[in-house]
Amino acid sequence: MAYNDNNDRLRGGSTRSHYQGTRRPITPQGTYHGPRGTRQRGGLKGPSRKGPGYPVRARSINFQNGRNRIFGIDRQLFILGALAIVLLVLLIVGISSCVRGCTSSDQQSADVNPVDARVAVGVSEELTNRFAKQLNQDEKLAAIAASADRYSDQSLLELALDVPEAIDFVAAYPDAEKTAQPYDEAVTQGSAPQLWCWDARWGAVDYAGHPLAVSGSGPTSLAMAYMGLTGKNDRSPADIAQAVTEAELATGDSMMSADYLTGAAEELGLSLESYVSNGENLSQMLDSGTYLLIEAKAGTLTDTAHWVLLVTENEDGSVVVYDPTSPEVSEHPWAPATLASSCDTLHALTASDTADDAGDTTE
Repeated sequence: MAYNDNNDRLRGGSTRSHYQGTRRPITPQGTYHGPRGTRQRGGLKGPSRKGPGYPVRARSINFQNGRNRIFGIDRQLFILGALAIVLLVLLIVGISSCVRGCTSSDQQSADVNPVDARVAVGVSEELTNRFAKQLNQDEKLAAIAASADRYSDQSLLELALDVPEAIDFVAAYPDAEKTAQPYDEAVTQGSAPQLWCWDARWGAVDYAGHPLAVSGSGPTSLAMAYMGLTGKNDRSPADIAQAVTEAELATGDSMMSADYLTGAAEELGLSLESYVSNGENLSQMLDSGTYLLIEAKAGTLTDTAHWVLLVTENEDGSVVVYDPTSPEVSEHPWAPATLASSCDTLHALTASDTADDAGDTTE
């Protein structure tokens, strides 16, 4: 009895056909039984064959055209549109900035005081100028404080603090020429000019060991009297200070001895009479058309002893005072009794008979 192995071969060398039995071999052509039913099997042919099948249709794929479209919009149109939007935004921003800038400029212009920008808009011109003067002085005072080590004479720093009107002079003093300049303004006989010790034309000159600005009340007061009584301007405070120094009379608390007046009066073309100081004598002397020089004691008109010139008496009996060290003292009239109590002696100066009555002059 023969057994078939896995390849349908009989043991013992006998063989049989692989397709023996009921199964028929598959022929190249015939019917095909598949999931879609039975159909005629045929060989593969070209696209023109007839009968059932799945023909492959030829399609043109435009890859380039697809790349030129973004979200269904042509790329060039998209770029042009984006540029138009950017330009529009820039135009709007530029116009807006211009409007804001012009508005800001107009607003700023409207909010600035035309006289001095440091003062609020709307303040009157008069007040603005007063503020500006004070602000300028404050700035210079700050500069003086910052360079205080450049001042060998500390009294100049005190002058700047005590007398605001002297700040300009003190600020310029370290770099100023320490020489005198002539008084070049016209004077009228019978009208004494108001002079200040710290005038830049003579304030920096050395007198009695200090700048004349802080030590020259005597020469400056006498210069005012000389100009008013003679109508001449050829003797400035610096000229008289030099004469006092040469006479070795730049002494005393006021840095000019009264003894100098006795010898200098005649040389200046003046006459001098001295009286005990009291209110009655003071009023009588001024009534006669003379000027009075007085050496005010410390703590009376000001804190320090110094010379002042009494110019005239007002209708109400008050007296006009020219104090070369203090605009505050000079700006208002004084009672005769107050002035008389501030000194011991009244020095009455008048033009001498031989004085040259020259009137107005600038020689």
